[in-house]
Amino acid sequence: MMKSDRILSLQVAGVQGFYWMIFCPIASFASVYLLSKDFSNQKIGWVMAISSVLAIVLQPALGALIDRFEKLTLKGVLITCSLLCVAFLAGIVFLNAGLVWMAVFYVGIVALLYTMQPLVSALTFEYINAGRNINFGVTRASGSICFAVLSTLLGIWVNRYSTAILPIICLILFAGYILLIISFPKVKRSELQTYHNEKSTNLMEEKDKVGFLRRYDRFIPFLVGAGFIFMFHTVINNFLAQILRPLGGTDTDLGISLTIAAVAELPAFLAFSFLVAKISTRSLMKISGFIYALRAVIFLFAASVWMINIGQVFQGLTFAVFLPASVYYINEIMREKDRVKGQTFVTGMGTLGGFFGNVIGGRLLDISGVFAMLLFALIGAVIGSALLFYAIRKPKAKELVLAQNT
Repeated sequence: MMKSDRILSLQVAGVQGFYWMIFCPIASFASVYLLSKDFSNQKIGWVMAISSVLAIVLQPALGALIDRFEKLTLKGVLITCSLLCVAFLAGIVFLNAGLVWMAVFYVGIVALLYTMQPLVSALTFEYINAGRNINFGVTRASGSICFAVLSTLLGIWVNRYSTAILPIICLILFAGYILLIISFPKVKRSELQTYHNEKSTNLMEEKDKVGFLRRYDRFIPFLVGAGFIFMFHTVINNFLAQILRPLGGTDTDLGISLTIAAVAELPAFLAFSFLVAKISTRSLMKISGFIYALRAVIFLFAASVWMINIGQVFQGLTFAVFLPASVYYINEIMREKDRVKGQTFVTGMGTLGGFFGNVIGGRLLDISGVFAMLLFALIGAVIGSALLFYAIRKPKAKELVLAQNT
């Protein structure tokens, strides 16, 4: 590897590291922070749900703008989004904002943070497509490592001091994040590079969405199953602090639990290409779905913080496997021109599942408590797992030929 590529790889790894460190106090500690500001669990659910929906709108819109205007670069968009986040954070830190304005500021920060996630990955591939030697898996793993380290430290610091340190730490991290993005070298945009889901040149295909869903046998139950799976995933991630507290868990325990989940993801993220060469994507997703249901049972009947942490270990066999396996699966069963659309449907159902997980989970916490919320999450995980087992099958020979030749 050339020296310039080694330096660029370190820069990319640094951006991933800073992004996921920012994500930790803003998103993973959102419940801890907002509860300290007198938000109810239901209001926290709405804040996170609205943020995710806004991000789904912003992501393709920004991608389309970058594609349309050559002078608009990924670096520029990431810096602009970051500066807006800094402005919202400054409002939280320096203004005596009431509940409504606090919610507005927080929705803005989380929505922009979610929006930047695919753009950070796109920045990496912009250089890869320009011929630079960068290992995406390794650079992405640096994000998980940084997240794991910071989540432990934040748990200790919040427990020792107060939640007031969370937005201040974010401001410091954003300073490093912005400076690092500015330091990236200029790159010539590939003519084939796009940052949003491409529209078909054939306008008739835009009217074929119903036909698209019918074209692939059992794809609809697969989508619904993915939605239920992500509903469970959202509940245990966004309300983890509330799950731990009845068990005697502190903010330090929250940090440790998040660290365990982040570290558990690393082997799957780093070795997935090897794993998928040995085990079919269909089997991997079925295994992942079954373990999601098992994990939900562990969370529901956990009698201690360490039982929750055992459930967190399974993050490496659930989310870290299901996410890349679903991408491979779509590529296997769909025609090339349908693959982007297929991924879009999966992402959309994941967002929809997360929306209901946030809203219903928060409401159940307020009116019935943690057990009712986890029972709801378990039902979602079991339904999702059952639908995945039904929907995922080996493509028929004629379907494989169609997918490979069109």
